[in-house]
Amino acid sequence: MFLFGKESVRRPFLTEDSAPLSGEPTQPILSDGTGTKRMKVLLVPPAGLLPALWAEPAVRIYAQAAASEQEITICHEYADLYIGHPGVHGLAYGDAGELKESFDKVIYLRGAPQKGAGMDWMFDAAGQLGVRLEQQQTPQIILNSFDFVRTQRFGLSKLAHPRIALAPMSTDTSSWLSVQSAELGRLLREKWGGGLLYVGGSGSAAAPEAKDLRGKLTAREIATVLRQCDLLISEDEEIAALAAAIQLPVVYLGRNSWDCWPMKKGAGVVSVCPVKPEDVLEAVERLPISWATPKTTEKSDS
Repeated sequence: MFLFGKESVRRPFLTEDSAPLSGEPTQPILSDGTGTKRMKVLLVPPAGLLPALWAEPAVRIYAQAAASEQEITICHEYADLYIGHPGVHGLAYGDAGELKESFDKVIYLRGAPQKGAGMDWMFDAAGQLGVRLEQQQTPQIILNSFDFVRTQRFGLSKLAHPRIALAPMSTDTSSWLSVQSAELGRLLREKWGGGLLYVGGSGSAAAPEAKDLRGKLTAREIATVLRQCDLLISEDEEIAALAAAIQLPVVYLGRNSWDCWPMKKGAGVVSVCPVKPEDVLEAVERLPISWATPKTTEKSDS
């Protein structure tokens, strides 16, 4: 797991209207004009970025099923990934145990996604909430205009397209992408032009002339930065998951294929265990993106 450059959130509790949490339990709000009270539910996914993402489809379907009866607050260190979520009323950060008296019900999702089997846990989380997911119901991050305003300070507009993000393993400066970073960057520029940038945790040196944002972004800011890119090449599963949740094409570097959710038309994921940098370029060309697809020429009849 990589380390972000700053805390994802700064307050112990935050609701949609940013109202502070009082020491006394709050009253459930009215669902409509009939006087029916909605149950206040605190929903707590397991710790870590991946569980916060993988839980989202289950939270969405659960919220839809209980919309008229429950008011859902997500309690998690990465709860800000749920900002703007249509099924979530509030966001809480910190110890759920300290907040439980303010809610009518607390639900702890059990277990955690295992590497290479994230989708299994996603469906298991839905089962814990008593709902059923379909294959196309996949994790999403909803970004807003304020997210993009916040990332203007990083000067992404100065990078030409195609804009390619790289995410080496932050904990291993001897990883393949860390070692091959400079040569891969050179080949990417030679073949497609554009600009390069780095996201994730701090680690090995960046390729020459690339923008290095490692250690400077929260998870939500990484998602926003990636939304302004054309491709992610990643050794880091968490960064790849953030990219997939905003429908960015991904080349995932690893010994095993990355078990990720299906993506919409125009996006996709290709897994490759590269030996040389050219292997990564070939993987990029297998993605359904027009700027990277090799041009074919038809031979005219003589």
